[in-house]
Amino acid sequence: MKSFLMYVFLFLIVFKVDVFGQKKINEKFKKETISRIDLLLQENYVFPDQAELIISHLNKSLKEGKFKKHELLDSFAIALTKEIRVVNNDKHLGVWTAFTPVKEQGNLNNDYQSYLKKYADIRKQANGFKEVKIIDGNIGYLNINFFIAETNKTIDAYIHLLANTDAVIIDLQNNGGGNPKTVNYLCSYFLESNLLINTLYFRQGNRKDEVITHEVNGKKMIDVPLFIITSSKSFSGAEEFSYNMQSQKRATLVGEVTGGAANPGDVFKINSDLEIYIPTGTGTNPITKTNWEGTGVIPEIKTSGESAYSKAVELASQAAEVYRNKKASESKKIYNELQEIIDKQAQSYSDSDITKIDQQILQIFTKGNDLNLFSEGDINFFGSQNIKNNPIIAESILKCNTVLYPRSPMTYLAYGDMLELNGKKNLALTNFEKSIALAEEQKAPYLEGLKMRYEKAKGSK
Repeated sequence: MKSFLMYVFLFLIVFKVDVFGQKKINEKFKKETISRIDLLLQENYVFPDQAELIISHLNKSLKEGKFKKHELLDSFAIALTKEIRVVNNDKHLGVWTAFTPVKEQGNLNNDYQSYLKKYADIRKQANGFKEVKIIDGNIGYLNINFFIAETNKTIDAYIHLLANTDAVIIDLQNNGGGNPKTVNYLCSYFLESNLLINTLYFRQGNRKDEVITHEVNGKKMIDVPLFIITSSKSFSGAEEFSYNMQSQKRATLVGEVTGGAANPGDVFKINSDLEIYIPTGTGTNPITKTNWEGTGVIPEIKTSGESAYSKAVELASQAAEVYRNKKASESKKIYNELQEIIDKQAQSYSDSDITKIDQQILQIFTKGNDLNLFSEGDINFFGSQNIKNNPIIAESILKCNTVLYPRSPMTYLAYGDMLELNGKKNLALTNFEKSIALAEEQKAPYLEGLKMRYEKAKGSK
């Protein structure tokens, strides 16, 4: 099955029919086209009863001569789309002219220019992302035009840039939809994993597919205040993302009511000149028990398209300040827990004491890491602060860093340094070797320095 939210076509279906020529057509062509549409709807439309009503209306319109004045292909396609939607206003249902560019035989230069134009157009799409930035007040802003397939790495990179912001705005004002897997991947950054967010029913095979959030290749932003800007042009996949976040009470929507197209489907060929997009499935949200078909997604904060951005920034600024204060309070509480352990200094520690300290410190920093309070560098700082007064505590903290950041060569270097200082030379060498192995794998620029450090430790053994 084709990707059922085709980002390019769906935008065109809502706002205009793509035009590639002004071909003249006759009444025979119109009759055969409607006959073919009838068959395609009967076989594929997710709502068979609605298909019958649409078919009846199309045949009635043909009989009444509503298509007589449309003598050009593109005009006929627009008229067909209008009449098809009369019955239930399914905005995914639409007819457009097939893309059949004329190739000039023998003109290789023209072919190459066409290739260059297509290549440039694809690059301009920037994988569907228009803009990413950090606004004053530490607010992340991400503007997405389309949810293009196989762009998870782009999402990872952009979310990584916003990972330490105190609020996030996702602008979907001009987003025409896209690939459902991409929508789910972005949803998964802002929701817990293994969460059911939609159930899709497909007429063919009487099939149900559950849409469930999953792990991502980056740090999730589960509790960061999230704002989504919508407009009447936000369509299909953009609406799905907005609806999912809204129903999970994960985001505040700002702007206009969205387009109202919820039913996924496929493109079908009517003939060599025309194609039709037919919804083959429908979705049911586990919380609302319905979807946004026909109604659109209704924002909590309704405002005009012109005012939506400034309103979202205003709300995000307020939420960011609250979020910062909350994080500062959580950070202080965890720091106090760590300080209690540090204050319980002893002249000597038994093996059982050290094991207990290791567990307590790992628990503290795991909690802080999960709350996005402490980074690798922060933990390393805490360790270095205790090297002089409490080397056993310092060792435990730096060991914790290797557990939380097992892919970082520098955590093993710092831990190895501490082990050597505490007289555990063999274990120190083991960690230096681990540091070197990771640095080689990652082609780290400081690899030679790590090797020199290892040789120095080895020589002093």
